[in-house]
Amino acid sequence: MVAVKDLILPRALLPDATIGICSPSGPVSREKLEAAVRAIEARGYRVKLSENVFARRGFLAGDDDTRLAELQEMFQLPDVDAVFASRGGYGMGRILPRLFCERISASRKCFVGFSDLTTFSWLLFGCDGFVTFSGPLAVEWSGGVAEEELDKTLRLLSGEGSLNLLEGVPRENLKVLKDGTCEGVLLPGNLTMVASLLGTPFLPDLSGAILVLEEVGEARYRLDRLLFHLRNAGVFRRIGALIIGDMLHGAPDENDMPSVEEMVLDATKTYNFPILSGIPYGHGTQRITLPVGAPVKLNTNACELRLLGPVVERAA
Repeated sequence: MVAVKDLILPRALLPDATIGICSPSGPVSREKLEAAVRAIEARGYRVKLSENVFARRGFLAGDDDTRLAELQEMFQLPDVDAVFASRGGYGMGRILPRLFCERISASRKCFVGFSDLTTFSWLLFGCDGFVTFSGPLAVEWSGGVAEEELDKTLRLLSGEGSLNLLEGVPRENLKVLKDGTCEGVLLPGNLTMVASLLGTPFLPDLSGAILVLEEVGEARYRLDRLLFHLRNAGVFRRIGALIIGDMLHGAPDENDMPSVEEMVLDATKTYNFPILSGIPYGHGTQRITLPVGAPVKLNTNACELRLLGPVVERAA
């Protein structure tokens, strides 16, 4: 695992920054993204869209070459200070092997995205120790995520966020499945995308990591299959703690189906690391933003997930 001293922190987002938006995964609605751009600009930021941000090729936002080029370009443009993915969907995995990670990390620009972008953030951390943010997609800045959570995201990116990433989360919403404390690198992501990295060279070292998982639209048996795939691949032998976010189901299940918590306990049987469930991280409107690769301490008894250092570098 990357040592704390070897982390590459992005530069803090300034109030008048220019945010670049591109579409490295699935196609985005013009109407929704234009509304989101207006909402971001209303907060005092400038926005620069990539040339083909509205491209559409079936389930992709254009061909692989274009999506790859425009993603990498956003990190090289001198007039762009941070990069937001327009939306998730599918497509990031097709271009992972061709990314120039060192150039992206060297830009020191904040990157925000999640879901399909899990693989991108995990790759950057695994390659260079570059810290990114699992947070709202660009299209969600107009009605997709609660305003107070967007405010918290901006404070986190500017270096002014709370050290406790779970601050403000009602304790009654959290469930301690296995008590304990753990210090480790925070690795949040979508369960399907995490499973897709297993067996590839793009999976970062999970030793001692605090793994945070979310999922949406999957039947319970599929969630169970994914969790046991992680177990069978040895993920739970390596991590130091597990946190479960939103697991929003697809079609309604029969009443006798096990709960998410029951499935998690089944999949982690024989392991004694701390497990906390119920944090607002996932595809819901109440969603916290989490730094990918940041050293943190989990205390299930206090229901705290505390940063152990800065996640951005603020100007002197």
